[in-house]
Amino acid sequence: MLRRVKSLVAKQRLNSISELIPLLAHDEDFRTQSLNHLMVNVSSLFRDPNVFAKLKQEVFPYLTSFARLSIWVAGCAEGLEAYSLAILLEEEGLLDRTQIYATDINSEVLKQAASGVLVDSLNADDALRYNESLGKSSLSDYFVTAYGKQKLKQELLAKISFEHHDLTQQAPFLNAQLVLCRNVLIYFDKTLKNKVVNTLWDSLDETGYLVIGTKESIEYLDIDYDYTVTDEKTRIYKKSDLK
Repeated sequence: MLRRVKSLVAKQRLNSISELIPLLAHDEDFRTQSLNHLMVNVSSLFRDPNVFAKLKQEVFPYLTSFARLSIWVAGCAEGLEAYSLAILLEEEGLLDRTQIYATDINSEVLKQAASGVLVDSLNADDALRYNESLGKSSLSDYFVTAYGKQKLKQELLAKISFEHHDLTQQAPFLNAQLVLCRNVLIYFDKTLKNKVVNTLWDSLDETGYLVIGTKESIEYLDIDYDYTVTDEKTRIYKKSDLK
């Protein structure tokens, strides 16, 4: 945090951190820009491919039982996780019945995500992670190229709704069969983790699945719901009845 604050001071050509205070206090646009600057937005296509592989094996069969599906990708950053999920759902014949809601607190990255345009072109590492995620085709089949940029095909992008949402302050806004909130909780203390995880649980239907980052665990948190561990390594949990 200190490193990013210092980079904000340098970006504004200020002499000290204290000089940020009047700007933050009186300039709403600057507050928004500063918040976006401080956010850590790390994303890649098929990040942690073993998680996607396990979703295909353990969770997708459950999803086939629903006529309509809602999936929430919380903390979506530039949208690459939502893109990855849309591709795998398409390959399993599930995307037509699915609406993916991808949310983030950073308005700037949401604009980038909603465009469907990749900041960095597809590379061999992306293709390898796709294959390790049990992809069935060629990753490039799901993108079009124009003006030197690659963009997710419109029929996939149309199934993703990008919306602003603050996990720490706002209530859940849907009833979902699957929620992914990966590599977000690592930035919170235990009190805030409890609050956010319970918000995520509240957004799930009575037997939905929650996926968190591989570096996290919910076993030590105060969760208001019973759950079963679907896969400990990939941190996939299934919600059960209320306590």
